[in-house]
Amino acid sequence: IYGVAVDQKFSRTLFGGLALSRRDLDVPISFLDTSVGASRIVHKDWREYLARPYLFWTPHHWVALSAEYQYERFERTADDLNFGIQDTTVRKIPLGLRFFHPSGLILGVKTTQINQVGDFQPKGGTCCQHGESSFWLTDLALSYRLPNRYGFFSVGATNVTDRKFQYQE
Repeated sequence: IYGVAVDQKFSRTLFGGLALSRRDLDVPISFLDTSVGASRIVHKDWREYLARPYLFWTPHHWVALSAEYQYERFERTADDLNFGIQDTTVRKIPLGLRFFHPSGLILGVKTTQINQVGDFQPKGGTCCQHGESSFWLTDLALSYRLPNRYGFFSVGATNVTDRKFQYQE
C-alpha cells in the first residue's frame, strides 16, 4: 500500500485536503477444480487506485457545506475469478449540507453524482462485458446530539428518490 495525504486550513471557515493511495494486492482465491476433483488456490495480482480531494466550508457556526471528488480505479485479471469486475473506474461527486441547531438537532442532506465505467461479469454470465452507469443519489439524516457530547441519536434515509441504477460494488 502506498499513500499520501494532506489537510489544509485555508481560513477560519474553509478547510480542504487531498488523499491519494495505491494498493498492489496478491489475492489468494480458493476454488474447486473439477478437472482434478480437489480444492486449489491461485494467486491473482490486482491493483486499486484511489484519489479524494475535498473542501469543507462553515459560512456560519450553524451551517457546514462539503464538496468532494472521489476517484476509484480497479484493475483485475480477465477471468472468472475476479469477483465480477475486471477493470472499472468510478467517479463520485458528493455535495453535502448540514445544519446544526444549538438545541442539539442536526439536519443533513447529501446528493452524490456517480459515474461508473468498466468491464463487468453479468449474473450467470461469463466475464466480461463493457458497462456504464451514471446517476444521482440523495440521502437525508436527522440527528440529536446528547448533552455533554455523550453521543447521538440518528435516523436517516438513503436514496430517498428511490432511484433505480446499475452499480457494481
